[in-house]
Amino acid sequence: MTVVSAAAAPFLERRFELVPMDVGAGSGDRPYRLTGQERRDLGLWGAMTQFVGRHDEIEVLRGRLAAAGSGHGQLVGIVGEPGVGKSRLIWEFTHSSHVDGWLVLRADAVPYGKTTAYLPAIDLLKAYCGIADRDDQRAIREKVTGKLLALDPAFEFAVPAFLTLLDLPVDDPAWQALDPAGRRRRTLDALKRLLIRESQVQPLVLVFEDLHWIDGETQALLDGLVDALGSARLLLLVNYRPEYQHTWGSKTYYAQIRLEALSAESAGELLDALLGRRSGLAPLKQLLVERGNPFFLEETVRTLVETKVLVGERGRYRPTHDVQAIQIPPTVQAMLAARIDRLSPEDKRLLQVASVVGKDVPFALLQAIAELPDEALRAGSTTCRPPSSSTRPDCYPDLEYAFKHALTHEVTYGGLLQERRRELHARIVDAIETLHRDRLGEQIERLAHHAVRGELREKAVHYLRQAGLKATRAVGAPGRPGLVRAGAGRPRGAAGEPVHAGAGLRDPPRAAAGAGPAR
Repeated sequence: MTVVSAAAAPFLERRFELVPMDVGAGSGDRPYRLTGQERRDLGLWGAMTQFVGRHDEIEVLRGRLAAAGSGHGQLVGIVGEPGVGKSRLIWEFTHSSHVDGWLVLRADAVPYGKTTAYLPAIDLLKAYCGIADRDDQRAIREKVTGKLLALDPAFEFAVPAFLTLLDLPVDDPAWQALDPAGRRRRTLDALKRLLIRESQVQPLVLVFEDLHWIDGETQALLDGLVDALGSARLLLLVNYRPEYQHTWGSKTYYAQIRLEALSAESAGELLDALLGRRSGLAPLKQLLVERGNPFFLEETVRTLVETKVLVGERGRYRPTHDVQAIQIPPTVQAMLAARIDRLSPEDKRLLQVASVVGKDVPFALLQAIAELPDEALRAGSTTCRPPSSSTRPDCYPDLEYAFKHALTHEVTYGGLLQERRRELHARIVDAIETLHRDRLGEQIERLAHHAVRGELREKAVHYLRQAGLKATRAVGAPGRPGLVRAGAGRPRGAAGEPVHAGAGLRDPPRAAAGAGPAR
């Protein structure tokens, strides 16, 4: 039996079923028994709060889905600020009865992904072929070949390109004879044709999330797919923050959904679900309802519960303080920073270590760098949750955590001093080299990222060179300047943002000069 403390429960309730335990009167905060994991593939919402508003947006998606189902391919872009509900809208739609009979495939971009060619496309290919992290080369080869030939024997031509994407050796003279530009064309064409062909077998909803972090090659794939939608029974559904730019605006089959904050009515409905309907809560609701950002509202309620301003259970809270005296932070970032500061020193340190690893945090890697016993590590990891992308959640070696929202990750990483970041990035390089010593090729881009930020000059040059060569020689990704071009100064921005080879290195020009031909 797994027992969860009252302090840990707010962090776990999104992803797990928790049952209060009867421990008798006068025993302090009541613990909970963890009885099971919530439904998988819930994105950042876990045990979800009530879905409110967004009726017009759902209708737009229904209309575009109907058009795609009748053989007129469609593209819908959902744009909005962090926390406004882009992923939740997609989740609700792709898990509704509207898509019964449709194949739904999805891929997510990640913060460090701009410097990793085809990263979301590779994840998409793995999901399509049913490839697990622990599959060996033989199993991967069999799954790719079997899936493609079962779809259409004509796709034998795509096998070398896809195996190369998955970092497997290819003994195909025709493929080896292609120059990098030829391999790139073949790879992009094979991916595009695969998705179009699949849509002829069954209608397809293809989801790409967080395009503001997308790499250039996956962007090229999307651009080519957009141009080829034509008569495909395919709905391409993407989301992104406002800073992302694209060239699709003139397409007649493109629709943009701009998500704004919830209306006062919808925000009130959400607050009713979160807080309850006690009359004493009305002033608090009035204070919050104008904010409208769903993530902000949820985090505000969690903060008030953690600080004992509210007591009770979700949907049945009561205030313990004068609501008029409550001070609400002006932004969700400030709210998250305050929550992080209230953690115990050990939990805060663990959360910061995890933020340097990335938004997704393999348990084995966290274990290697956190310098904590397993039990303390598991107890402290409650601020993260097992993500939906875990291929084998039942297997302990593959256990992985993820920050529940990208903003939580960004705020945590941003609170670290530069020297502490550098130290942790350097330790991550050592840990990855040890944990994946037999399959380092799969970790090259991540190693390059952490080596640069860890200011490990020689390793940064080595891994940047390997990453550049991997991209150019394997699939012909042109240039990869984000991997090997010299920059100046230290890395900036949130964890995982792309950095140039010279950024953070003590001697950038010579580092770049040693990077070799992949420029």
